Amino acid sequence: MPVLNSELAHRPGSPGAASSLSLADAKVSVIVVAAERLFRLGLARLLDEDERLDVIGVSEGQPELVDLCAASSVDVVLIDLDLTKADSMGLVRSIASRCPATKSLILASQADWRVRPAMVAGSAGILLKDTSPESIRAAVISVHLGDQVLCNEAARWVLGEDCTAHLTQRESDVLRIVALGANNAEIAAQLNLGQKTVRNYVSRIYGKLELTNRAQIATYLARTEAARGPDLPDSAAADDESQVRSE
Repeated sequence: MPVLNSELAHRPGSPGAASSLSLADAKVSVIVVAAERLFRLGLARLLDEDERLDVIGVSEGQPELVDLCAASSVDVVLIDLDLTKADSMGLVRSIASRCPATKSLILASQADWRVRPAMVAGSAGILLKDTSPESIRAAVISVHLGDQVLCNEAARWVLGEDCTAHLTQRESDVLRIVALGANNAEIAAQLNLGQKTVRNYVSRIYGKLELTNRAQIATYLARTEAARGPDLPDSAAADDESQVRSE
């Protein structure tokens, strides 16, 4: 591959826009955006082996990326969900707003609470990073043609399974108070629970929502409510009273 490096790279002489070719001969122009240099270069090379694809550059998420997409009429941008030098959600949103003909395809280490906000922001699909090269190539073609592509893990977050619907009423209460920044002692006082019980609830929330810390809970709740409206759904089941009050 002629030009690929850790900075935003352009292949000199690359047509860039599919519109400059006939429909029969057009290649799908692609940019790979990822935090890890070896990952983005390796993925770019694997994609470029497909004669239907034209990888015109790689990026860590530099600010000029969206300008390049607009100027070159890039067809598909693969975006690492865990960027370190850019906000992946903001990048998807900017591409959708400024480059409506360009499709964004998210690559994630795991499907988690960020899947739904990414789709709301304008992503055309979500794949796991360990997806086979053949499947990623096929997904790039599919989103270019107007389809949405979701791995099985992402599908349950997007197509009808709301993970907060599996929280009990008490877990939903704890979720909201945690999101406000309260510690376990403050939550226990507000809900008239023991601190051990609160710790158990927080642990269960982490497990059900696939989160790891309180900051993620706050961000999750804010983005989920922004995506679907102000109120969480009612609980799927009520807590057993003895469980609620146990230490």
